[in-house]
Amino acid sequence: MVSPHAQEVEYALILSRMINTVKEDPSQLRMTIYEFARARLQIDTEWIEEPERTRLRAALETAIQGVEDFSARREEKERLQPPAPPAQIALGASPANSMVAVHQANSLPKSVVLKEVYWRPETERDAERQTRLLSSTLARVSIGMVLFGIVAGLTIYKYRSSLTGAPTASVVAKSAAPSSNPSQQSPAIAEPGTAAPSPGSLPFPLPSDYGVYALNDAKLSELYLLPEQVPDKRVAMSTPVGQPSRTTLPDGKAKFVVFRRDLAGSAPDRMEVRVVARVVRALTFDAKGKASFVPVSDAWNIRNVSYEFRVRPLPGNPEMLMVQSADANFALPAGRYVLALKNQGYDFTVAGKVTDPSQCIERTDAANGAFYSDCQKQ
Repeated sequence: MVSPHAQEVEYALILSRMINTVKEDPSQLRMTIYEFARARLQIDTEWIEEPERTRLRAALETAIQGVEDFSARREEKERLQPPAPPAQIALGASPANSMVAVHQANSLPKSVVLKEVYWRPETERDAERQTRLLSSTLARVSIGMVLFGIVAGLTIYKYRSSLTGAPTASVVAKSAAPSSNPSQQSPAIAEPGTAAPSPGSLPFPLPSDYGVYALNDAKLSELYLLPEQVPDKRVAMSTPVGQPSRTTLPDGKAKFVVFRRDLAGSAPDRMEVRVVARVVRALTFDAKGKASFVPVSDAWNIRNVSYEFRVRPLPGNPEMLMVQSADANFALPAGRYVLALKNQGYDFTVAGKVTDPSQCIERTDAANGAFYSDCQKQ
């Protein structure tokens, strides 16, 4: 009969042998730390693009090779050092002599004194060697973990600084130095990556919750996600949109703040604002083939007509992006739009009288499907 816990026992024996091997061999201990560092880096950089992950892995391997070379040279140097001279015991030696002085106690038998001075059980020496080895092992583990933490922290800091345009370490150190004037010192230091910047650093508020927001007249208005996906630019029309817009902006001079966790390492260079055209009427045919126009209400379609906006990170906020037109005087015409992020559309409407022809479409309901065209001039 095979015990139901045989696999657990086998795993326990394997783990015990591995622990003993690592404890007794410093090189095996280093290899274990290296493997842990590789696995930890793989987990911590899953959200980064593949080229950057490759660069970070190469940097870690270079650091591992440097630590391994240094450790090998140190071990070689320790092996080449001459052994320490054994301590000599002399009775009644002067304090200036390098030998250890032992004064014999007259009240004890001679055999007892010699036993205490010259004899030590073999088990005691083994225990002392094990203690020294364990202390050295723990010290190497602690040093290895500290070094890896420093390297990983510096790597992530440099990577995020390159994304957000944060100041260099020298500038950060200079700004973090205490001011000689107590009135100029801030009461608290904000943590990096928080949504609240220092007062007066930005002329508009920043959101505290994840989402997509329109920035108009220094006010934030949240944009809501449409359930319909934004089609590829090669597709002229999307599936019909049946619900009206929930966010209305007073004019078309709008910017956008995108606050999403997944954009910290994969921000696009450009984003599009796509036109959402209203279906004003439909051409239908009766049983005899007679055509007639009927009005349509609450029907829109996302078109492949778009306006391109530039994207830049907000300093000190790697998860926030500012989306705005390259032309500072550009304004969207009145009508309905979506801010397209990949295949997701964040919906909003620009108030005013609609005069842009791309905002108006007509639908033809035929036997083989629905077809769309621009509105005809009345």
